[in-house]
Amino acid sequence: MAKALDVLILAHDRGEIGVTATARELGISRSTAHRILVTLQRTGFLRHDPGQRGYSAGPQLVRMGLTAIAQLDVRRQARRPLEELSEKLQETVCLYILDAAAVRLVDGVECRQVLRVSVPLGQDFPAHVTAAGKALLALRDPAEVRATLPTELAATAAGSITEWPVLEDELEEIRARGWAADLEESAHDLHGVGVAIRNRIGEPLAAISVHAPAVRLREQDMPAVATALQETAITIARAE
Repeated sequence: MAKALDVLILAHDRGEIGVTATARELGISRSTAHRILVTLQRTGFLRHDPGQRGYSAGPQLVRMGLTAIAQLDVRRQARRPLEELSEKLQETVCLYILDAAAVRLVDGVECRQVLRVSVPLGQDFPAHVTAAGKALLALRDPAEVRATLPTELAATAAGSITEWPVLEDELEEIRARGWAADLEESAHDLHGVGVAIRNRIGEPLAAISVHAPAVRLREQDMPAVATALQETAITIARAE
């Protein structure tokens, strides 16, 4: 695995690599270099077109690179709007990206309340138990959601949705109203509201959400919080 990663880095740096150069640079045999290059080609990380002497970046490597760039861009674009929204609502605001069946917290601003939600950057959460995750899942084709999420939906709190018909009904409701709620689904005594950020052509790019203790973020307060989130999402999208 380590050598395969070394090969990918070499391909990225050189633009095109061959068997001899790979073996020389990494200190491995030509047969080993050839085997790694062919494997990476078959999995789409490298390409070797007819008439091409060496191997260059394949669609998988390009896709991963573009995804990483997009994530860095949205984080940069979102930082100031997140700070402003947190100041306005006096609650913690977070930025998430969808990664298969999970959402990853990539940035956030903690409020100054004594009792507040922390921001564990880089942590993954099951998408179906979070407001941000459900906001993003709602924008995907229902069949794709079924194929991506596990057959048995795991629970992280007493309120977590664990039945597919219930989740599908909720995602349909989220599509209609434009925002998602977390009513003690991700953690005990925690509520959240989330909305998706779309890029210039309407595709989901990320999601932002407000998290607060249930006693402060009541269900009746959520539509107003959702409106503030939607305004912030538009601001972030326009900065793309």
